[in-house]
Amino acid sequence: MERTGKFITAEELEGLLTELKCSGMFLSGGQPMGDPAREAERLRVKYAMPEGYGIDGKNGEFVSP
Repeated sequence: MERTGKFITAEELEGLLTELKCSGMFLSGGQPMGDPAREAERLRVKYAMPEGYGIDGKNGEFVSP
């Protein structure tokens, strides 16, 4: 895992962590609550990071695969 030195904001990290905590929970009617992969992909595109890069959940830094 190679660190990039690019970070998401604290608010974005909080939102991503919330998605992780809610993952696997369902609302009435069977609708899933959290989708952390979708949120991480949205942030990757927003910050123009190459495909396959992820986000370290401890500090919000983008990391290479």
